[in-house]
Amino acid sequence: MYVSHLNLINFRNYHQLELEIPQGLLIFSGGNAQGKSNLLEAVYLLSIAKAYRASSDREVISRTSTDDHGHAQVLSVVHREQASIRIMVDMRLEGSYGENEQPYLRKDIRIDGIHVSSSDLVGAVNAVLFDAEDIQLVMGSPATRRRYLDILICQMDRVYLRALQKYQKVVYQRNHLLRLIRDRRGQPEELDFWNEALVQEGTYITLKRHQVVRELRRLVSDMHNDLTEAQEELTMDYVPSFPLDGVEKEDIQRSFERTLEDGRGRDVALGTSQWGPHRDDIKLMLGGMEAANYASRGQARTLALSLKLAEGTLLERESGESPILLLDDVLSELDASRRRRLLEYVSRGQQAIVSTTDTDRIEKSFLANASNFQVENGSISPI
Repeated sequence: MYVSHLNLINFRNYHQLELEIPQGLLIFSGGNAQGKSNLLEAVYLLSIAKAYRASSDREVISRTSTDDHGHAQVLSVVHREQASIRIMVDMRLEGSYGENEQPYLRKDIRIDGIHVSSSDLVGAVNAVLFDAEDIQLVMGSPATRRRYLDILICQMDRVYLRALQKYQKVVYQRNHLLRLIRDRRGQPEELDFWNEALVQEGTYITLKRHQVVRELRRLVSDMHNDLTEAQEELTMDYVPSFPLDGVEKEDIQRSFERTLEDGRGRDVALGTSQWGPHRDDIKLMLGGMEAANYASRGQARTLALSLKLAEGTLLERESGESPILLLDDVLSELDASRRRRLLEYVSRGQQAIVSTTDTDRIEKSFLANASNFQVENGSISPI
């Protein structure tokens, strides 16, 4: 799988960019704040249907747009094993708004000219993004690790994506009701409906996460052994927020129902849902010690890299195609040996796009076999 053509309009600092992109290893070099990360974000948008580095898609629309409020567009041609597809993601701010109001964002997504939803786009293009913030997969909050899992599984399973979207809406509605009940403005028996909905969607999410972590466990361990020459034992486990009788669907459903019933009083008192997939975590252990608490920065960086490499391998195994690999200025954080191993790995795929501020950190053999580009102030030219 690879992108052969990319056209950006008012996307971040790209006012107008039309770029032909070859297969293989591509290296985009340039100073800070020139547009390297923005380019990779645009490609990753094709995979996850939203801006990865933004709290809202509004943020990617250039402020220099000549439209009344703003307009950005990403056009691309993506080649898959069976056929090539044309993808357009058009984002436009519309409507009048006051000082403290946000304009309405209209998002138009088309595949081969046919309008599709964001959910339909997810999975059409598989990509893995490596960036400097990946260390938070180890050192950061459980939410970061859950997001890692969710992005991976959503690319492989549309049922999971729909279940996740429904679950998030149920949690929101259930929390609203819990606060009403706490303030004596809601009826306790109304909670039964939302508990049933929470269990229905949450059971599938928990089951699928367990299955994927089981597959990832060996892949991550193998990747980590290769990067560290097997110097540290790594284990990886999925940790749900409620105790399980087992990991089959019926076991998870029964455990979830019991936990919600037993914890009803606490949920009401706190006004939030304390149990469910939105509270789960992944436990990473190095040498028998919890990595989040005891890993050094170098160990955490290597572990995060292992997780991302395993993500790419699993996507390839599931789809039969190598995903597009995006490396956003991660080479500077690695020593020479790990840089070489990483570049060897990504060079085996159909397309790997690497951004860097310093090509001196890349071995000459990789530079010689790569397509090299210079990025400067929202403009890209081949070297």
